[in-house]
Amino acid sequence: MRRLLFCAGFVLAIGCAHAQQTPPPASASPQNQPACVSQAHRAFDFWLGEWRAYVTGTQNLAGLSTIALEDGSCVITEHWRSQRSSFTGRSLNIYSAEAGHWEQFWVDSTGDITHFAGNATPDGMQLTAEDDVGPGAPQPIFSRVTWSRNGDGSVRQHGEASSDRGVTWSDRYDFTYRRVTSE
Repeated sequence: MRRLLFCAGFVLAIGCAHAQQTPPPASASPQNQPACVSQAHRAFDFWLGEWRAYVTGTQNLAGLSTIALEDGSCVITEHWRSQRSSFTGRSLNIYSAEAGHWEQFWVDSTGDITHFAGNATPDGMQLTAEDDVGPGAPQPIFSRVTWSRNGDGSVRQHGEASSDRGVTWSDRYDFTYRRVTSE
């Protein structure tokens, strides 16, 4: 009996030792390659930086925006500060390889939460939110934001709204982002 227990204990110990072996180094596994390196993941990088946003076609400063690449270069974060009021907001932007599109989660100092989705365009990015209902909104609306790269390095951000489910659109805002340069 003692010998049987010893053998059973020996087999369990070997089995446990085998199960506790360390896996191969992370660098040896193809699954541990950087996750967000495809061309689709980098499609919104043109928006990265420190920006002054002006009402398009004017010198009227609308706000300041910091756009950064974070979380293993997978997430683009935005921090917006209005120059006209105490309004602030932020967004998290990520390319979902599984869904095959970009997503943005916008939240702001009014309590608004908006979930956008869309894709890169030939000169930028376009994201749309269906049934975007902000605080105090009487009915759901569609929201669309288009970012366009300009030849001078600036970026136009044009926000629109539709109350007829995207049949017609009206302007919400139109900003031209100009990089903050060190002086």
